[in-house]
Amino acid sequence: MNFVEAVKTCLSKYATFNGRARRSEFWWFYLLTCIPGFLMSLLVQWKFAKIAEIQAMAYQDLGRYQEVLAQAESYDTIFMAGSVILGLISLALFIPSLAAWVRRLHDVGKSGHMLWLILVCGIGGLIPLFMCIGDSKPGPNQYGPNPKE
Repeated sequence: MNFVEAVKTCLSKYATFNGRARRSEFWWFYLLTCIPGFLMSLLVQWKFAKIAEIQAMAYQDLGRYQEVLAQAESYDTIFMAGSVILGLISLALFIPSLAAWVRRLHDVGKSGHMLWLILVCGIGGLIPLFMCIGDSKPGPNQYGPNPKE
């Protein structure tokens, strides 16, 4: 399964928490869900770099303080717009991402309730992630037929 097929499958099973998901389906969709977070971190870093640059400009030339302040406000607008857009994308992908996690855990023979470990601080969130690395359990299991077959 390639990237496009995985995204189509996960979005078509938007809130389907039963059944199983192949490893490729899960990991391609997981990559897609990581992209907004990565872009958000770049946006935040850009914002803080601009704040530092603007503060340096303001300290160098106090006469241009109002001009520098107006420039800072324009960056605030860009930052807020980007934050809202990326936040909405993340929100839209939350349910299908959760469903893909549950179906992937089903595929390796684990309960979707293992996702509660993500709420545990520290390494708790890594346990379900490592469980998703394994290959599908051969044949049908209590969650449905093997998606590979």
